[in-house]
Amino acid sequence: MKSKASSFFCGTFFFSLVFLFAFNVFAAERDAPPPHPLNPFLQAEHLYYSGDFDKAQLLYQNYLNGKPSGDRGNTALYRLGVIHQENFSCATALRYYKMVLNRAPPLELTHDAKFGQAQCLFELEQYGEAEASFKEIVFSHPDAKKKWEAKIYLGRLDEKRLDYKKAIEKLKVIYFQSEDKAIHGQTKELIRQIVTKNLDKITLIRFSKKYSSGFPLDQILLRLISIYRDERDLEELQKTITRFLQLFPEKSERLALESTLKQIEGNKENKLRLGVVLPLTGKMSLNGQQVLQGTQLAVNESNLTNQGEKFETVVQNSASEPIEQLVEKLATDPSVIGVVGPVLSDAVRDLVPIADRYHLPILTPTASSSGLAELSPYVFRNAVTRELQGKYIAEYAVNRLGLRRFVILHPSEEFGFELTDVFINEVESLGGEVVSVIPYERSQTDFKKQIHEMGGIDDDGLRKLVNDQAKNNIESKPLGQNGQMSRPLVEMGLWSGDEVQNLKVSLELSYDAIFLPGFYDKVGLIVPQLVFYNIDTATLLGARGWNSPELIKMTGKHMREGYFIDGFYAQSKRPEVVKFVREYKNNFGEDPTLLSAQAYDAAKMFFKTIHLGARNRLQVKKELLQIRRFQGVSGETTILPTGESEKKLFVMKIVKKKIVEDN
Repeated sequence: MKSKASSFFCGTFFFSLVFLFAFNVFAAERDAPPPHPLNPFLQAEHLYYSGDFDKAQLLYQNYLNGKPSGDRGNTALYRLGVIHQENFSCATALRYYKMVLNRAPPLELTHDAKFGQAQCLFELEQYGEAEASFKEIVFSHPDAKKKWEAKIYLGRLDEKRLDYKKAIEKLKVIYFQSEDKAIHGQTKELIRQIVTKNLDKITLIRFSKKYSSGFPLDQILLRLISIYRDERDLEELQKTITRFLQLFPEKSERLALESTLKQIEGNKENKLRLGVVLPLTGKMSLNGQQVLQGTQLAVNESNLTNQGEKFETVVQNSASEPIEQLVEKLATDPSVIGVVGPVLSDAVRDLVPIADRYHLPILTPTASSSGLAELSPYVFRNAVTRELQGKYIAEYAVNRLGLRRFVILHPSEEFGFELTDVFINEVESLGGEVVSVIPYERSQTDFKKQIHEMGGIDDDGLRKLVNDQAKNNIESKPLGQNGQMSRPLVEMGLWSGDEVQNLKVSLELSYDAIFLPGFYDKVGLIVPQLVFYNIDTATLLGARGWNSPELIKMTGKHMREGYFIDGFYAQSKRPEVVKFVREYKNNFGEDPTLLSAQAYDAAKMFFKTIHLGARNRLQVKKELLQIRRFQGVSGETTILPTGESEKKLFVMKIVKKKIVEDN
């Protein structure tokens, strides 16, 4: 017994040593450096299997320059075909595959080259040759999966020829006959895409009668449900949903469809509804309430003036549930023609898939991140973006105020950089010049360093400079570290001491204006310091961050001439603004804000589409894109093809310690 145990132990130990040695050898080979550079083929193979196709391509080509024969030459040609195919250069790939096949390669390589050739013919729209190639592969290829893939391509060829019925039938057979999960999933997705993207309503209805149950009837019915929802054809929508639920009770769409049926039953009058998705509790609740109040006022006014169809709002609190769930509920309700909200840009991004899937127009009155409306054809925006602010104040400064040369003093924050970039681009496009850009930190309260760069100098510094100049007979030099924005020092070398002491500093600046895109709290500190350092003749320009009575308190008499822009000005004398402010106060007991005004206009634009004849989401989307020069309380607005709004903003001027409208 002891002897047997010892033998077993020794055998096991020996086997372990052998295994360990083999593993180490394998690891050493795996981690070894690429083959010697004198063997380009092996080097190319190493790079190919490492995924470095660009370098592998060069080495394969170098190797082929030696005109090799045999299997390695065939392999190099095939690899180049694969590389070019992966890089979407199918015409070049096709040439390499044909070169391989003309060299009578081994059978396995022949099959692989024929499959690659057939794929390239398909991509190059040479459908007749592609069909013949795939049929040959189905007949002769030894790999069963490749045969199924070739059959899928034959189905796709029918799709390309617009024979959708034939394509679906072929793919359906593959779907039910193949046991390969990847093939199964691929065919299912292809059929879904054909149904969703290619089949019109009449064809779908015909197919829905052809198939009595199972796949792809579920996809056909879901597509019809989507169409009927878009069209607000409630009768057909109810019928189709009921049929789907009877045939497919276990499908994941069941809960959403049951919700739609309940929504239809609860809206017997078939009223049009506007979804409103906002944070009504929590830290963002004040913003949410302002948007809600603006929206409600628009709804009330529209219902009073409209003699026909009445509107309702369906308000959802995005602070209580995940916003995607709330909007999906609205999206499944065919009476909801669009959504006002959400407040934040990230929330808008999260809703893009839902907007696309349900064709639901979403118009945010507040989200300001760049490129937001470009994420989906169903996302619209009525907000004062940074891009809009920067362009508008630059255009106003150059074209209306006649300013040409600018200095920018901006906070080192994302919004500061973005406003700066937009301002520079717009000024330069209008023939102006930005001579210097100077950043400052958020925590700063003393801006002496930055102001000195701009040619600033206090009275004491100037007196000392002039005294030194007079005493030492020094030639006058410009002030400021940057020559382009320095200011000349007036020749004062012959002045007497008394005259110097009583000197009233008034030096000419080499720029016309200073753009200060920061908020009022920092601008309120900067402006008095500019005056202290004798930069008191430049026009000051700002963005909507200036719009606060606190700025007037902080700058006082030091603000000689300043202009800023915003999307709303409650004290405006424009008739539409006066009426809006009055009605808002009457309804809510407080002054409206920019958010209230933008939400009011957003809802009004939705209602305008209805007054123009829109009765479903697709029509609403179409009419929104037709809005031109809409006279809103947040400025004249045009909806661009991207869904972005182009607006005429309010320009305010600070004069004699007051803010007045300038345009």
